[in-house]
Amino acid sequence: MKKYINLVLLALSAIIAVVSGILFNVVSTTGFLAGQTYNVGVTVMAIVAGVLIGISIFSRFFGEKVAMLLQLAGVVLLAICFVQMLMDKAGFLGDAFIPMERTSDFHAGIAMTYTSLILLAVSAIVLAAAAFVGNNEKK
Repeated sequence: MKKYINLVLLALSAIIAVVSGILFNVVSTTGFLAGQTYNVGVTVMAIVAGVLIGISIFSRFFGEKVAMLLQLAGVVLLAICFVQMLMDKAGFLGDAFIPMERTSDFHAGIAMTYTSLILLAVSAIVLAAAAFVGNNEKK
């Protein structure tokens, strides 16, 4: 039973990472932020992290150690992606604390930026939970 929980957690983490990367790309190219430069590497790293985590689901084909290395690479990419996303949108997120009249596009952009940040963090937490469940499975 724990094996299936581990697989579901890994799949969930991979899906959340990919969704977060796509959401960051969408919010950076549309609405209030349309036409401004953004870090494309964040989107690429989030999607690559999701793919690496997704590949680690098939550990029975290539071994547990390779799967653990793929998961480790995925969590490192998620951490780098989180920091890069914060650095890229720090000025935009800081503008939300200045009391002014803002458009609905601004508020939607802030909400989606926070959502993509939270999704990245949740993906890393779910990946850590999957590692612990998979680790306890062998005992």
